[in-house]
Amino acid sequence: EDVERVRPVLAHLGQRLTHMGDVGAGQVTKACNQMIVACNALVIAEVVALAERAGVDATLIASALAGGFADSKPLQILAPQMAHSEFEPVKWRVRTLLKDLDTAVQLSREAGGATPMTGLAAQLMRLHGSQGELENDPSTLVRMFREQDQ
Repeated sequence: EDVERVRPVLAHLGQRLTHMGDVGAGQVTKACNQMIVACNALVIAEVVALAERAGVDATLIASALAGGFADSKPLQILAPQMAHSEFEPVKWRVRTLLKDLDTAVQLSREAGGATPMTGLAAQLMRLHGSQGELENDPSTLVRMFREQDQ
């Protein structure tokens, strides 16, 4: 009832409004979103670094996978940035993704569950941040996987 009353106002803030449940459900939903985004960003960084090591033109990964099961907005945005080493302008920060991952892990613990993939993603994000990347764009994650070769 409350959601329906404010729907006209909230409609201007986003493309869709989905009532997820009681108070706090929106925070959990946002954490779920960020879990997918952060894990996806890390895998995209691995993909670009693997393509480069294997002699594949990493700049073509996003277009080659467009429309397939692996396609996503993060793939279409991050893969080209990573492949071209275009890390600026900073559109979002590693620090923000790390905060969101830590929140997701904590929410899961409180609910009595486990989030092993998210926990690993948080560890990798923390490692990347400890290398001076906290204020940088997540596209810089590719550096972590490129440096394995050095």
